[in-house]
Amino acid sequence: MARVRDVTLRDVMQSLPVVVPTAAKVELYRQLLAAGIEEAQVTSFVSPKRLPQLADAEALWDALTPLPGVKSALIANVKGYQRARAVGADRLEMVLAISPTYHKKNSGRAREETWAETAEMAPDANAAGVYLAIVLSNTWHCHFEGETPMKSLLHWVDRVAKLEVPELGLADTTGAAQPEEVYRRVRAVRNAFPHVFVRVHLHEGGAGLDNLRAALDAGADGFDAALLGLGGSPFAGEVVGNLDLRKLHEAGLVELDPDRLGRAEDALEQRVTQG
Repeated sequence: MARVRDVTLRDVMQSLPVVVPTAAKVELYRQLLAAGIEEAQVTSFVSPKRLPQLADAEALWDALTPLPGVKSALIANVKGYQRARAVGADRLEMVLAISPTYHKKNSGRAREETWAETAEMAPDANAAGVYLAIVLSNTWHCHFEGETPMKSLLHWVDRVAKLEVPELGLADTTGAAQPEEVYRRVRAVRNAFPHVFVRVHLHEGGAGLDNLRAALDAGADGFDAALLGLGGSPFAGEVVGNLDLRKLHEAGLVELDPDRLGRAEDALEQRVTQG
């Protein structure tokens, strides 16, 4: 059974026009746990100048540490890795874009510069017992460069796999992926690297559920979703939100308590309307 990871506290928060207080994020996490969520990506250790909505990464991690559930955080460079490790975070996801144009917009740095840091970080993480996943943005498409060639995807997957990371993420950054191509690319990665945990980060759009079913049929081990189908990178151009937890529940792909899920949705909606 593929594992769902909620990304509301990271991906949705970064896209909101308001800065949600830390205490409200903690309460939202409690509501997600009550609804049945067991794993969540809760923040990003990134520059507060670029994403002020996530400037409380250290404070939030400290507040969530005593609570149950599998918690992870996103990082974009070695500085983020060091910040995360300083507060005891031991489950991290490093983001690297296949598109050099989007990577520069997303991180403010050249792609190869980030790759060099990633290649240094991975052995350190392995030695320290840190679960370091790597997610490849633009697995299918980039608003600035168009469709991502399969050759480029497999080139970067191969580079990542050589670092012996435990998990590889494939991200549909723009929401442009379609089921047939989702299946083809996930299957190709699955066949090439059968021992790596493969997670897909898909978007809602018109083909959201069909894309997820295609990814699962192709052998994906896990996937991301969020409350109300919100979220998306503020640096990727026009995008649709993440897969909607409620739609996944109604489709029988995620088992959740619908009433408690509704309370979490209401709490988030109140924050959204404040913007």
